[in-house]
Amino acid sequence: MFIQYDNGIPKYVQINKWLRGMIDRGKIKHGEKIPTEEELAEKFGVNRMTVRKALDALVAEKMLVRIRGRGTFLISKRPRELIYHLKNITSFNDDMKIHDATPDYRTLKVKVFDGDDRVCEMLNLKNDIKIIFSLRVLCANNAPVLIEKSHLPYSGFHEIMGMDLNITLYSLLTDKFNIHLHHATQTITSALSNEDETKLFKLSSPIPCINMETVIYDDNNIPIEALFACYRGDKYKFTFNSGEYVKPVHEK
Repeated sequence: MFIQYDNGIPKYVQINKWLRGMIDRGKIKHGEKIPTEEELAEKFGVNRMTVRKALDALVAEKMLVRIRGRGTFLISKRPRELIYHLKNITSFNDDMKIHDATPDYRTLKVKVFDGDDRVCEMLNLKNDIKIIFSLRVLCANNAPVLIEKSHLPYSGFHEIMGMDLNITLYSLLTDKFNIHLHHATQTITSALSNEDETKLFKLSSPIPCINMETVIYDDNNIPIEALFACYRGDKYKFTFNSGEYVKPVHEK
């Protein structure tokens, strides 16, 4: 397998998919040690960090386990949950490719209206407060797993009203509007799905959900999108990366 540089798929996703294929075809069996990061980096002509990112998803999904001094071993053929990594801005499309699932975007509503105080504060809107609101249900292998309520400033993105939103929104922002999605602030809470969310998930009763509020900024620190997302708690697990423990210095 060779890395393709012109298909728009990140290199780590391609390596991750190759590993999954090797596992599915029995080329890597339960309990076996997989090639080292150095060996995979040399095989695909990439750096070790790219390989490590591909492996991290499999480790987080409890398909692989790293044993210090021995290597990385296969312990399960299938992930137990969809894993959301709170490290970089990623699209649902990229996340599903990592999990070898087929993504599907279902746009239920797109409209323009005046933003409420909360959304205007998140997007730093003062005078021109018109926003583009979209409601979408995102599916993995035809199963609804995520509800997104997106808010974009109308003044900068009014052309979106005539575009197909049944794709990853981030590709439109980056390709059509030449926006660099630089960083995001995210707040996570948990709650049972409300009546509307339960119906959109096509369930008969409420389930625990992970709610995330996100503001995405460009490289000039200008808010681009205010997003309210509802993840099915029975399908998703969130992972974080933390730095080292630093002992606090107490004042005398």
